[in-house]
Amino acid sequence: MFFRLYIYSLKQTSRQKLIMFWSLIFPIILGTLFRAAFGEFLEEEVIFHQIPVAYVAEEGASLAFEETLNLLEEDNGLVKIVRTDGEEAEILLKEEKVEGIFYNRASAAEKGNVSLTVTSQEMSQSILSSILEQYQRVFHTMGNIGRENPAGIEAAVKEIGQQRQYLTEGGITDTPKSVMTDYFYALIAMDCLMGVSMGLQIAINYKANLSNIAVRRVASGTSRFGMLMPDLAARITIQFLCTVCSVCYLTFAMKISLGNKFGLLLLTTLVGSVVGIFMGFFIGAIGTYKESLKEGVCVCCMMLSSFLAGLMVGGMYRFLERYAPIVNRINPASLIVKSLYSLNIYEGYERYTQCMISLLVIAILLGTGAFAMIRRERYASI
Repeated sequence: MFFRLYIYSLKQTSRQKLIMFWSLIFPIILGTLFRAAFGEFLEEEVIFHQIPVAYVAEEGASLAFEETLNLLEEDNGLVKIVRTDGEEAEILLKEEKVEGIFYNRASAAEKGNVSLTVTSQEMSQSILSSILEQYQRVFHTMGNIGRENPAGIEAAVKEIGQQRQYLTEGGITDTPKSVMTDYFYALIAMDCLMGVSMGLQIAINYKANLSNIAVRRVASGTSRFGMLMPDLAARITIQFLCTVCSVCYLTFAMKISLGNKFGLLLLTTLVGSVVGIFMGFFIGAIGTYKESLKEGVCVCCMMLSSFLAGLMVGGMYRFLERYAPIVNRINPASLIVKSLYSLNIYEGYERYTQCMISLLVIAILLGTGAFAMIRRERYASI
């Protein structure tokens, strides 16, 4: 009987166009809009690219600076050198094909006064300026050592070679991370909580004052628990599959990096979907209020939870963590977002496990409360 009711509930839910739109289509549309809005910013401001820079060297100029640029290009991948003449370099800079121009003139070879020309002061230009400043400091330092203590040049060269390692790229995680990822994590959390609508419908179907099907179920001698479990399982399945579709769309179509622990990511969406279903089920089981009122409460709870997780305002989670940390401990959307962060930032699974336990506790409390209210109504009707 369970399997038959489960299949029936699957078919019934999948035919509800409005619920399927909000659970499946709307998150995909919102994810597309996020990608379109943040795409240029992600490419130009957040994701680091090798910096193209023109290099103009006069005949007889010192080769020391050119060797420095070669090291940065070959060993660190920090810059991409375009060797050209002064006229062509200015054209490239004007057309924004390079971020700056290094001029190495023969008249300044002994002083090490290589010059840099840029047209703006952004991140790439700041890095080029830092490279030039570092080179000039080293050049003058080596000159002073050579004049005052020639025997110490070898030790100085070795020390400077070790300092050059600060340019090596590193990170605490192999997963690319940017401030824009916050919004996509919060979007996944909202998608999980979209199940409130399905959970509400489960409760409505057992409220005799709100639906005809509830009247027939109350009048039947079948156990309510036996009828509820297939409904809950089917709605959780539908919501989970909708969320998986959204995650796959963001990952493979929109090319959003959500981490390399895809299995645990799906587990997080499953637990989040359970919480969303039970949240709607709990709200629907409260009292004998009209369905429209309960729908409004469900939407408000889902949107407020998503807002506090950072869906509308970036950095909201960190703000609450500083001034009201208790909110992040009980807000389902915040816990889902923190779970995704824990998977992709920290090496261990302690924080992830804590978040999963918190979400399961919330689901158990909501489910227990809803079952208790539905059960009490049955005995009241008897």
